[in-house]
Amino acid sequence: MRPFLLLAAPLFLGLFAGCGEPQADLSTPKIHQSGGISFEYPKNWRITEDSVTPEIHYLFVETPGDALVILQSYPTGEADDLTAFSKEFSESATTEAPIGKIAKSTFSNIPDAGGYGWIVEDFEINLLGESVPHRRLYGSKEIGERLVFLILQAATEDYSKAEAGFQLIRDTLRDIPKAEQGGADQPATAVESKPEGSEHPKPESEVLPKQRVAGLDVVLRK
Repeated sequence: MRPFLLLAAPLFLGLFAGCGEPQADLSTPKIHQSGGISFEYPKNWRITEDSVTPEIHYLFVETPGDALVILQSYPTGEADDLTAFSKEFSESATTEAPIGKIAKSTFSNIPDAGGYGWIVEDFEINLLGESVPHRRLYGSKEIGERLVFLILQAATEDYSKAEAGFQLIRDTLRDIPKAEQGGADQPATAVESKPEGSEHPKPESEVLPKQRVAGLDVVLRK
């Protein structure tokens, strides 16, 4: 089964900016649980989309700047491999970008680490005569009975500021035993307050895929 490539506003809004990315705040990480998985994420990041169906689970984690984490999972055996998934995602992002032009896209493999397989895509966004280098990391890993894809995206010059947050999600992403599944967000110390308007997931025709890595600190500074 092909990945359900859903392209949403956060992906494209982040493409046309660089700089101004605040450092990920790991002082009191928040915990998110849904779709049978759990992970921690930085205090100053937020979940803006989360939809769970038997066929696909997708969610977005946005930073105060323009970096973005996307997660998609499918039943094991019903999704493409990481190479096909990353190419499909990139092609859809390139053809469906509402403004600007994505160019000079190159893919590189990263050694498997932390149970994940990894691929890096470096590309440029050209808009009004300006070119902004960007990077996406694609990762995949079987968690429970599902294949999870992580996509980590940021302007290349901002990756170091988002790196710790990316690593936090990567390292804490885990399966939740059915007996423990409650389905609600839980903070490590306090309940997350979601901004108005971010509680209603977009329909499946408006969303996208996702992922994350180990050995990331080396790759991000490549």
